[in-house]
Amino acid sequence: MSISSINYGSSVLGAQIRNINQQLTDLSTQLSTGKLSQNYSGMGTNEGFAIASRAQLSNIAAYTDTITNVNVNINLANTALQSLTTIRNTVQTGSAGTSQDLNVNGQTVAQNTAAAQFGSMVGVLNTQSGNRYLFSGTAYNTQSVANAGDIINGTTTQAGLKTVMAERQAADLGANGMGRLVQSTLPSGAIQVQEDSPTSPFGLKIAAVSSTLTGATVTGPSGSPVSFSVNLNGVNPKNGDKLSVQFTLPDGSTEQIDLTASTATPTPVGSFAIDPGNPNIIPAVPSNPAITSANLNTALNTAIKKLAGTSLVAASAVAAGDNFFNTAGSATANGAALGNLVSPYTSTTGTGSVALQDSASAAATTTTSLDPSATPHLNGAVLSALANAPTGTTLTITGASGAHTITFDPNVATVTSASGNTTIGLASGSVAKVSDILNAIATAAGIPAANVTLSASGNIQIATGTATDVTVTAGPAATALGLSSVMRGVNTPSTPPITGSTVLSGTATPGGPEVLQSAFQAGPPADTITVNGQTLTFVASGATGPNQINITDNVATLLSKIDQLTGTTKPSTIHGGVITINTDDPGSLNITSSNSAAFGALGFTTSPVTAAKAPLRVGSSPLGSATTLVNGSATTVKWYTGNDGPGSARSTAVARVDDSVTVQYGAQADETAIRKQLQAIAVFGTFSTSPTGQYAGGQVAALALRTTQALTPQAGQQKIEDIQTDIAMAQNTMKDATTRQTQAKAQLQTIVDQAESASPDQVASEILSLQNALQASYQTTAKLAELSLVKFL
Repeated sequence: MSISSINYGSSVLGAQIRNINQQLTDLSTQLSTGKLSQNYSGMGTNEGFAIASRAQLSNIAAYTDTITNVNVNINLANTALQSLTTIRNTVQTGSAGTSQDLNVNGQTVAQNTAAAQFGSMVGVLNTQSGNRYLFSGTAYNTQSVANAGDIINGTTTQAGLKTVMAERQAADLGANGMGRLVQSTLPSGAIQVQEDSPTSPFGLKIAAVSSTLTGATVTGPSGSPVSFSVNLNGVNPKNGDKLSVQFTLPDGSTEQIDLTASTATPTPVGSFAIDPGNPNIIPAVPSNPAITSANLNTALNTAIKKLAGTSLVAASAVAAGDNFFNTAGSATANGAALGNLVSPYTSTTGTGSVALQDSASAAATTTTSLDPSATPHLNGAVLSALANAPTGTTLTITGASGAHTITFDPNVATVTSASGNTTIGLASGSVAKVSDILNAIATAAGIPAANVTLSASGNIQIATGTATDVTVTAGPAATALGLSSVMRGVNTPSTPPITGSTVLSGTATPGGPEVLQSAFQAGPPADTITVNGQTLTFVASGATGPNQINITDNVATLLSKIDQLTGTTKPSTIHGGVITINTDDPGSLNITSSNSAAFGALGFTTSPVTAAKAPLRVGSSPLGSATTLVNGSATTVKWYTGNDGPGSARSTAVARVDDSVTVQYGAQADETAIRKQLQAIAVFGTFSTSPTGQYAGGQVAALALRTTQALTPQAGQQKIEDIQTDIAMAQNTMKDATTRQTQAKAQLQTIVDQAESASPDQVASEILSLQNALQASYQTTAKLAELSLVKFL
């Protein structure tokens, strides 16, 4: 018989021992590494959870790195913003308390401080984190702001702020230094002040006029160009009577001139002298309203020049800063637009048939004397007819308050008035002038003195006004002066410049509102105005929202609708019949209309309506008579060199800090709060004047006031602190994400540990058990190894 081998290596017992030995090796590895296995196959069924958990842990690690890097950028940005706040407070404190003591460069200590702080602010705005410029938006590899010296002084090929300010100042002051206003005396003796251009954005703009001057007539502001006039009508105002004129300045601020009639000697500042005459001589010289009017004219001229030389200069500097730093712009109509107006009565002007001459055979003027002994005096034939010695003549005029008389008396040398009746002396030494005849006619007719004038040829002209007719009774005086009755026109249309209250469509009716000359229609098809791709439709009534307007609405409502569509922060305006549409983004402004005639009636005779892009420069030479601002980008330093695309500044830097959480922490140097601060400090630190100039102190004081206001945070406007709040919110979001991730990380690690880690106690127990089993196996094997055939048998 055959006997099978009991060789150990091939025996079942041997295999069992090898298996136990392998288990001991594996358990020893687990005990030393703390892991169940060194390969995937040995990890068990829970390893899938561990792998998923590891992926999540890897994401958390990436988010942690991102949060760390973003926090570095935010901390640096916040430090920079805090520095900007400190700079703002420093300059504001200086401007609020600035001394008007000027150094040899025409600047104050506070301005020198502002210039230094401007350089610091530029440095802060060019802060980097690694290779990233923090205030450049998406263009983070590009320096945020141009060098301070280039911004102020320009380069060899491009102008800086200093040049832009100088150009704008020249354009705003005008050649005569009166803020582009023209002052003159009308033939009626009225003082007129008029803007030099209806479409110019430069200089002083007449906003309102009011008067308490006794007996005076004030007209306007009206017309295009806008003007106003003041006529004392041959009457001296009372002491304390006042004329007030309000102006709008280039920076949008308003200032008022107040001139008070005064009998004080010397005449106080801000007043004009009432002529006292000379009662202490024989014969006494009566007070002369013509001299008072001349005093008012001089005082008004002086006040306007002072306003132009002080506040206007400061406002011009601020406006130039806005032209240089801001991206906003505007589109101005090509000219003044006219409307239709029909009143129950329209003023009609009648011209006398006699051209009055003086004794030198020249056309008479308002100052021509009625004294037959004066040289020159009114033509002798006319004087003789009026005097009709020894009794004189009477001119009867019937107006709003009934019939009144003008008596020409050859026996007196004075001019007296009472209850609408006037006596004009024609005796030798008479103080009367042709102007006294004109004023007497106006007084008798009950119409403004400005309505009775003398033409250049010497003809008396009477304008009825809309309230009454002027009836002149025939007689020797009427014949000598060539006068006849002047009757009002009835329902005669006129075409004054449009205003905000001008209605967009309809027919002008007596006593009704002004109506646009060419009207918009509700259709069908309905007229439309397209604003930046959005359609504004005209409807008969019931307009709703920003995209509809009633044809019965007025120009002011139309401008409001356009502003809603453009999103401008500066409302559009109308002045002297000229519309100006403002926009925060001139590059995108594009306005057209389906009704070109009505659109043209608004003053926009070219289409589409567009706006010049910033930076803006004075558009023509000589600067003192320029009427436009044009795109100066090709010849002017670009102060902000970072990203200026659409979208919010914060969205220019976005980071994912959790699976479903992102934070926005971008910033741009051209944000409103930063730009306005940089602009105000740059203008204040750059402006200089002549240390010995007449208005130097006033200029600096006016600019310092505006700088203080510009650096004072305003409700509803972005502040530096708002930017800090935004990025602080991003930090808080990341802090919350970190807290969640820390908790999740602990839980995920537990899952991994449970799936992959070996328990030392359990492994030790299993090792002990296997050691016992192995020992038993070895003992059994040893006994089997001692067997022989003899023992087996």
